[in-house]
Amino acid sequence: MATEIDLSHVKTLSAIITDHLAEQIESGELKPGERLVQVELAKKFNVSRVAIRDALMELRRRGLSINVPKRGDIVRPVSCRTVRELFEIRRINESYAVQLSCSRIDEAGISKLRKIIKEQESCIRKKDIGGFMGKDWEFHAAIFEYCPNEQLKEFIQTLWARTRQARSVAQSDLSWGRQWAEASVARHKELLQALENRDCRKASDITARIIDEASKELEAELLRVGWDTGCETEG
Repeated sequence: MATEIDLSHVKTLSAIITDHLAEQIESGELKPGERLVQVELAKKFNVSRVAIRDALMELRRRGLSINVPKRGDIVRPVSCRTVRELFEIRRINESYAVQLSCSRIDEAGISKLRKIIKEQESCIRKKDIGGFMGKDWEFHAAIFEYCPNEQLKEFIQTLWARTRQARSVAQSDLSWGRQWAEASVARHKELLQALENRDCRKASDITARIIDEASKELEAELLRVGWDTGCETEG
């Protein structure tokens, strides 16, 4: 009797390439405005241009690249204006999500947040800024697990994905990255205290302030290193 094999979870070649390029963009290895040339990428990955074409289409769909007339595909440029707008939307939605989560979070959730903060501090000591950034999302996601609004959680995750590219500047400038990480841990501890006290209004206010501060810090660093384009060209 023939055995049925479920291949639904197996990634296609173009999907593997997409994920690899996405990781390079989100880590800052591929810089904003850098060209993504089909011929060069086909040689690099030793695959057909068809696989590269499909990968580039998916990168555009994810909002990580754009197609510019006469230039082709490029890594999506970063602008302080876009960062400011995305963080403003984050502030509105996340402060509400935290307020909803605060009254529902249990001791297991609080313990998980404490553990993540310790892991963040370990990343800082090891100068692992990339690892720290992953733990940063893990911290906030652990809070949002207690938010009863599934659509809101999904929307917040999309916003984080949109800002991840700009935040990768922390890995390009490790000195700034460490400074930002230390400030972030201090803010997380403050938020954790409010959650422990079940002070939902304070937790919401702290979240709003955290996002405002993070936005200003990120915008200043993007300007300093020259990543800000002033505007973003749409494909």
